Amino acid sequence: MPLPRIVGLILLGLVLALEVCSCGQMPELTGDTGVFDNPVGLAVHWPYAYVTCANFDLSGDKRGKLNVVDLRLALTKREKSVIFGVKTDPYLGKIIMSPDGKRLYATDRRHNSVLYFDLSDPARPKPIDLDAGRGGVQGVTVSRQPFGLALSPDGKSLWVACMSAGNVTIIDLASNRIAQTIPLTSGANEVAFDPSGAYAYVTSRWGQEVAIVDAHNGEIIATFNPGPTQSVIGFDNRALAFTPDGRYLFIAARKPSSLLMLDTDKLPLYPQRAVLRTLPTDAGPTGVAITPDGGEVWVCCYDSNTIFVFNTQNGELIKALQYGDGPYDIKLVEDADHPGHLYAVITNFTGFNLSLIDATTKEVVWAIP
Repeated sequence: MPLPRIVGLILLGLVLALEVCSCGQMPELTGDTGVFDNPVGLAVHWPYAYVTCANFDLSGDKRGKLNVVDLRLALTKREKSVIFGVKTDPYLGKIIMSPDGKRLYATDRRHNSVLYFDLSDPARPKPIDLDAGRGGVQGVTVSRQPFGLALSPDGKSLWVACMSAGNVTIIDLASNRIAQTIPLTSGANEVAFDPSGAYAYVTSRWGQEVAIVDAHNGEIIATFNPGPTQSVIGFDNRALAFTPDGRYLFIAARKPSSLLMLDTDKLPLYPQRAVLRTLPTDAGPTGVAITPDGGEVWVCCYDSNTIFVFNTQNGELIKALQYGDGPYDIKLVEDADHPGHLYAVITNFTGFNLSLIDATTKEVVWAIP
């Protein structure tokens, strides 16, 4: 082995040893890299978390992957918690589970499609080939650069935000065909339905506008900039989430970094008056999740490696955590073995792992794996 490589390995070992010594009894802040190659999206149904890994730099075998994590194991044996993986093409986007827990849907940006996975065995998702006559596993072809997706309230259609095309493509899940394409603005990024099921909201990564779409006929009701028109608040909007009662809408705005709190009573008629508060965050807020009781909203900040927890009723900061490397998507899940106890699972895009946080105590458990 060349001398420079030997010296490099020795120095790396010394650095790791110093880190171990300095941590004491604190939880480990990093996992082994490479298991999750650019994790992007999360779908969680206790005890399993399903993670889409994009492999944006085409490292290793140049493949993407859908990984399965057993959260029960993650609480005690994190190194054994990744129990299964399905290789895919790279550049996967977000993932969502059907309400009955029988299927997963994931966006495939490379092939402009949505992939289906069968969950007859929830620990071992199986790709569904919708066109067995073609080579490889085929999904439903949509518009260019699909990323975020959401199931309609009646569960009959899948709404897919397509960034490069600047539209939302609606898939009829009975026929697995395109039912409608709604033209919006370039950068269409994430889509979410309000709890009433009346409207779908679509954010834009490359613009300021949020679109409100009639969920029944696909008609665009309004488009608005959720910040003051004289400022750049609301530019590059990412994830969005409603409180369970539908009273408030929270949107992660990356430029400038903030979490926007909107009063849904003003929507869709008076969108420019809807912003109640602009909650300051660290750099790059991206993922948003709300606790089942609607009391807290969590936002992860990609550029600053921080997670913020706010009170949904008054916007007060409850907790700020410095953790992870490139936190991107976040899901809050109830531990079915201990009802009422919540955990936060967060993808770390540049850290190649997941963060596991006790959402009840606001304490970091550790990284997965």
